[in-house]
Amino acid sequence: MEIEYKYDVTLSFASEDREYVEEFAKLLEANKVKVFYDKFEQANLWGKDLGIHFDTIYRKSAKYCILFISKHYKEKVWTNYELRTSIAGAIQNNSEYILPVRFDDTDIEGVRPTIGFIDLKESKPERLAQLFLSKLREEPLEPISEKFQEKRDDLIYIALYSSFTTGSSFGARSIDGILKVTITNTLKGDYRYFYEPIFKLTIPFDGADSFQFFNPYSTYKFPIKLEYGEEITLDINLSKDQLELWEKMDPKCEIFAISTTTIGEKFESNKLKITAVINILK
Repeated sequence: MEIEYKYDVTLSFASEDREYVEEFAKLLEANKVKVFYDKFEQANLWGKDLGIHFDTIYRKSAKYCILFISKHYKEKVWTNYELRTSIAGAIQNNSEYILPVRFDDTDIEGVRPTIGFIDLKESKPERLAQLFLSKLREEPLEPISEKFQEKRDDLIYIALYSSFTTGSSFGARSIDGILKVTITNTLKGDYRYFYEPIFKLTIPFDGADSFQFFNPYSTYKFPIKLEYGEEITLDINLSKDQLELWEKMDPKCEIFAISTTTIGEKFESNKLKITAVINILK
């Protein structure tokens, strides 16, 4: 009979590595994985004797335990305690319980070098989450599915502005129009990492309904971390050279932006008529 575990996986890591681990934990949670991550359990941990509680958690409460090995991991009292209890759990269960992942080549006593591991220098949280979901569900590796697309123009909003000239007389450039995209983290509770927005058409053009603008003047590097309430604005330059292309589109077509986060959330902006873009450029 298969054992029923409270958690699918427990995560053991040093606080210095929390940023990576937290993004990974949120990806698992978004994909309905039962994960023990301390920030998800703050109310439950309040007042408990953590020595006793963590012995239960890391020894017999989960199907897997992922060890995030680093130089910091080796130095911490609590991570060494979690390591010892997870090794005891592996011995008791006689199974592939410990799943090591490595930020560096630090040698950890008790974790044999012959155990297969994932190198985090080559795997972002999204990739690690895909690998774990595949192992947990014993299914072929598939991209993490996006959550339901939600219209949120409080989170992503687009607007059009007419032409102007920017820069000094030396090296000034004329801009025929601006498509301004504002992304604001209005998701209460925590920060998010946002990918660069993509744009969609309500009526496909030339066989495609989505595209990205090339914006050489953007100063942002994506994915970008936004705390709750923080926002960024992208100014996408529109040129009269593009007018002929816009005019070939169906006049009933509308354009909108899609913003996605690294934990799979997907949000849709307000819509603008293609005719409004054309009028700006004329």
